[in-house]
This record gives sequence, C-alpha cells and structure tokens, in this order.
Amino acid sequence: MTSRAALRLAAAGLLLVAALSPRWLPYNMDEFVHYQPLGCSSAPSSERLSVYREGCRLYDLRLPFTTTPLPLRSYLYIGSLPVVAFYPFWKLLDDPVAVRLQGAVFFILALWLLARYLRTRPGSVVLASLAFPVFLGCFLSDQGPVGLPVLLFLGVLLLARRAAASPAPVRGIVFAALAGLALFLGLWTKLVFAWWLPAALVLAARESRVAALPWRRRAVLAAAAAVVFVAPSALLLAARDGEGLPYYAAVARARVSAEPATWLQAADRLGLYFLVGSRAVPRILDWPPWPVDVLPALLTTALLAWGLRRGADRRGEVATLTALGLVTFALSLPSSFAQWPHHFVFALLFVVMALAAGSESLRRERPRLFAGAVVLVLFFWASFLARLPAAVPQPESGPEKDALLAFVRERGLDRKTIQVHTSWGTYYIAQLFGDPARAVVYLKSLSDDPRLLAEVRQVAEAEGRPVLLVSARRWGRLQTPAVSAALGPPLQTYRFGDWWAVVYLREVN
Repeated sequence: MTSRAALRLAAAGLLLVAALSPRWLPYNMDEFVHYQPLGCSSAPSSERLSVYREGCRLYDLRLPFTTTPLPLRSYLYIGSLPVVAFYPFWKLLDDPVAVRLQGAVFFILALWLLARYLRTRPGSVVLASLAFPVFLGCFLSDQGPVGLPVLLFLGVLLLARRAAASPAPVRGIVFAALAGLALFLGLWTKLVFAWWLPAALVLAARESRVAALPWRRRAVLAAAAAVVFVAPSALLLAARDGEGLPYYAAVARARVSAEPATWLQAADRLGLYFLVGSRAVPRILDWPPWPVDVLPALLTTALLAWGLRRGADRRGEVATLTALGLVTFALSLPSSFAQWPHHFVFALLFVVMALAAGSESLRRERPRLFAGAVVLVLFFWASFLARLPAAVPQPESGPEKDALLAFVRERGLDRKTIQVHTSWGTYYIAQLFGDPARAVVYLKSLSDDPRLLAEVRQVAEAEGRPVLLVSARRWGRLQTPAVSAALGPPLQTYRFGDWWAVVYLREVN
C-alpha cells in the first residue's frame, strides 16, 4: 500500500515537472515535427497557403492502386500516426506544453508495461528507467518520436505472450494478429522502428518456447502475425510521394552506408550517451561537466554485471536483453544520421529492461545494495538541480523563441497576419498552436529570393493581411535590400533576445 501511494505521488510529481518544464527546458522544433498534419488540418489558411518548403501536402503518399494523395507521413521517414495519440492533449490544452505532458503520460505507461512484461515490482523498473537520464529525457522532450514507438513495441511483446499462453487457439491467433498490427503501427510511426524487429522475433520465439507450444501452433501464430504485419507494411512502403518515389526510398535519403568508417563514427557519437550521463537533452541544454557524469555508466555496468553473475533466476533474461541491446545498437550504426538521444534509446530500452530484471533479483536478495543504488540514482538527479543555473540553452531551442511565439498568440498577431518563418524552431510550433485563422508558411531563403518575396506580398494583399516575418537572423541579413524593395520598411518590430518579429505592409492593431 505504501509503495503504491509513493508511486502515485511520483507519477503526479512527474506530471507537474512536465507542466513546468518549459521554464527551464525550452522547446525544440523536433518535438512538434511529428504532428505537422494536425497543424495543417486545424488551420485551413495554413494548409491552403503552405506550399513551400515543409508545406502541408509535401509529404503526402499515394497508396498503390489509388490516385488520391493521403497525409500518411509528416516527414520523410516519420508517419502521421503520432497525430492520433497527440490529438487529445492538443485539443485539451491548446498550448505547446501538451507535448511535455504527453511525454510524461507515455513514460508512466511505459513503466507500467515494462513492469507487466518483466514481472517485476514497479520499484525495480523505476530504478532502471532513471539510471540513465537520457531515457526520461527522450520522453519529456520527444524529438524522435520515442514515446509511442516504445509503447507499441512493449505492446507487441505482451501480445505475443498472450498469444503463446492462450489456451484457446482462436484467441491465440487474435492476439498474434494484434501483435502483428502493433508492429505495423510502429513501422508506420517511424521507419527505424525496423531496428526492433529482430528483437521482437527473438522475444516472441522465447514466449513460444516457454509455453512449450507444438510447432504447428507456433507456425499458425507466426503466420497470423506475419500476414497482419506484412500486408499493410507492403502497401505503405510501396506508396508513392509527390516526386513519384516509393516510400521505401526514404531509407536511401537517410544515408545508410556499408562503410565501416560510418559505423565507427556513429558508434562514437551514440556511445557518448552511455559514457556521459549529462547528455540527456543535448539539443536543448548543455550542462556543465561534473565528475558525477560517469556515475550512470558505472552504476549500470555494476548492476548488469551483478545480474549476469549473481542474478539467480533472472540471469538468462538479463543476458538475452543485454545481447539484444547490443544487436539493436549495431543495427543503428549504418545510418550517418544516428547521433541523437532518440536514436540511442532504441538500444537503451533493452538496457533498461535488463537493469530492471537484474534489479528485481537484487531487491530480493540484497535489499541494502538495492537501496544504495536508489540513493546513487537520486544523487545523480540532484546534480542536475545544482547545475541548472549554469546550463546553456542551445540557440535553436532558446527560450526567447518560446516567449516570442507566446506573445504572437496573446496579442492575436497569429489571427491578423500572414506568418512567415525562416526557422524550423518557430515554424512547427506556430503551425500547431494559436487561432484557427492562423496562416503560417516556412521560407528559409526568404530574404535572398525576390521571387518568393513577391509571392509573399501577393498572398498578403489577397488575404488582406500584413506580413509578420519571424526570424533569428541578424538584422542586416533580415532587413535586406530585397526585403525593403518587396515589402517596404518595417512598420512594427518586436525583439526577444536574438529573435525578431517584424510587421510589413501595414500595421497590426
């Protein structure tokens, strides 16, 4: 009873931290890129006008045997499924903090599913999930997406267990088919979900062995899962984009390489997240280095070593999960883009699972050592509070842009102007939140292209709105002769740190 009350209190505390996090953890543009179709559909003017780079229909796909493009993805290799999960948070809050609260809820759900799958007490899962701050960091500042794929993968594992353990053959087939569906949804969410497919097969096969299923029953369950996974996946991957390229061509755009040098570079980049504990949100905050940064790596190594040598009934499970983490890590290396926490978390998930399984044995057999591990984890998290005043926000995620966008919404400028953004850092946030009459476009090379400037003026005059140019460029690069010639002099100027909001053509009342 006391443990459950403590966990409920911790969950409430996490939600509070998520709600307050924008005060010390500015938003990153990639927290919102997964929801581009929602931003477009909720602002008809944006959907109609946003035909430039990152435009609303840019990533539509045409399924085989059809002629109508559909909003099936929100970026080259990110599907639009995350919109479905995010919609209730967006609808209820209508504020960027919705992404942080969704991340906190997903993290709590992930811990619950982990505890169910691993058959451990919640305390062991909480300890394992907090041993590496980057794991929680990837949920709270979800730049992957991370939260939804983790939930789908854990759902696959639990459904595979239910399928193998079901006494009724028909129910087992249903659960196997649902597992295949969850695999497809994960692949649709993000193509690199495929990094988890080998692990899913290994763990599903283990469930069949544990249940001592006859080979015919195993074959039927595997076939049910495969059909439900392969059929929609084939349709999705064969769909064509606006350039006529199939969706699977996005793999080539991700710069997958067979060169060992690329693998070594990726291993070096991703390995830092294991060795340096403060690299939890490197695209948002840079923390001053402290000697305790090595603590998560040392503690994790010690707990894994204990689980592998002294873990009694969980030793084989810890070994399997650790090996799957290494395999998944290796699968991520061929991509030259593999360098951020949301890439590392694919392998880290199995480390967390192995830690939780080993910690459960530690909790039962050596409760004092378990308590000591908890103290070390709490000590490391406390170091973030001590270092927070010296943490440096990254330029692309600086808090000034958040203040500027809040000002635009509060003053009603989003309703009265054509917003032209030259940075992803503001574009995706402005596209999602504000008045339904907002009109938002992204033009990276606006100040240097007279043709685009002329088009912007024509659109603004046709809509009867002034232009609101939002940018972090230096004033000399922002107010260029080309801008002056096309839009005239700036009529109203607002500055928040390095960020500008400049009104052209006519003043906004």
